[in-house]
Amino acid sequence: MRSIFVSLVFVGVLGAREVDQLVKDFVGDRALKTASAGLVVLPMEGGDAVAEWDGDRALIPASVMKAVTTATALQILGPDYVFETRLFLKGDDLVIVGGGDPTLGSTSLTVDFEGWVKALKNAGVSEIRGDVIGDGSRFESRRAVNDWPWGDVGNYYGAGPSGLNFHMNSFRVTFAPGVVGKSASLRSVWPKPPGVVFENFMKTGPAGSGDRGYVYGGPGAKRMSFRGSVPAGGEFSIRGALPDPALLCVESLRDYLETEGIAVLGQALVEKREVRGLKPLAVTKSPSLLKIIEGTNRRSVNLYADSIFKALTTSGTTEASSWKLREHWKKQGVDLTGFTIHDGSGLSPRGTVTARQIAEILRLARKHATGDQFYRSLPSRFGGRAKSGSMTRVRSFGGYFVAKSGKEFVFVVMVNNQVSSVSGAIDRVVLGLKNVL
Repeated sequence: MRSIFVSLVFVGVLGAREVDQLVKDFVGDRALKTASAGLVVLPMEGGDAVAEWDGDRALIPASVMKAVTTATALQILGPDYVFETRLFLKGDDLVIVGGGDPTLGSTSLTVDFEGWVKALKNAGVSEIRGDVIGDGSRFESRRAVNDWPWGDVGNYYGAGPSGLNFHMNSFRVTFAPGVVGKSASLRSVWPKPPGVVFENFMKTGPAGSGDRGYVYGGPGAKRMSFRGSVPAGGEFSIRGALPDPALLCVESLRDYLETEGIAVLGQALVEKREVRGLKPLAVTKSPSLLKIIEGTNRRSVNLYADSIFKALTTSGTTEASSWKLREHWKKQGVDLTGFTIHDGSGLSPRGTVTARQIAEILRLARKHATGDQFYRSLPSRFGGRAKSGSMTRVRSFGGYFVAKSGKEFVFVVMVNNQVSSVSGAIDRVVLGLKNVL
């Protein structure tokens, strides 16, 4: 419905007038002049919306989609689920079989290799006569969703998941800015993506202008370019997405084995290998799913969300995971008309959901056995907990608050195509409703 709906049962006549005015002020804000907006507030105890504006309008959720993905994963996979990376010897080859762990090698290139080298030495291995092979077939080979913007896929936040994720699937690029308007020199790339040639078109922006630099190049790219600007002053770094994280993993492992006295006679390769029936030399387990979900929601890590999303199914494809997620909530009674998703992170600007759909999912998530864990995974906001979402001309929030009455509510507010910042308008309507309900 597009008109304002207020429940008299919950707030009475006077309260209804206040809620009505708050919602009118929100949608009438000058920043929303050209915008589409959806707002739904549901009582946690059950029942219809106590406040609503255009609750069935399909809108881009941005990173609020992460709340849906993580709530789904907690219920399907469980909070104690772990991603496993397994190390095998198959003939003369050393094979790493990825399990989609988005935290593998996240703190350093070699942090997870130490245990693997120890396992090899304990097995009496002093030389790899064949190849070091990375198998990332746990997830589909298509890492970037077709709908992701070209300006995103080369940057760290557009680093799509691999079955063998490594080092957050990202690398750091450092520049030395020069005179404003002139070139910024390329100082270093680390870790350097194997086999990639770089073109530097980065300019120097005004001091304090911030990160306006972009990395262009998608999965499998052999040539990447740096464009935009970095601020004048000292050295400045940005992060790009690895074209082939599995290849960096096996090349880094090969180099590390050499330094640890284990010679490698073959190459570093990425390909699927059948290891059925073989016993792994080592198994590296990720932190618990709950820990990863906390990072997903609090730091809004796209790679975490999309890896979790693909882990929902054994095939590890976008299509299968989309179906699994939809069916999970449809079975719990959520009307998913117009619910269109292309990833688990909300990076796609073509994914659309309604405020009512997210609100109903969040209410069900809170009531589930994992509800308290999910609630605590969300950032603190509005005196409660909420996940935010933003991209160009998109701002959204979905979460929970306890109102002045002492009752708990689920709220979702989404704005698309605003003409200026809507942060103030969203703050006023959410905090105002919290004070009235």
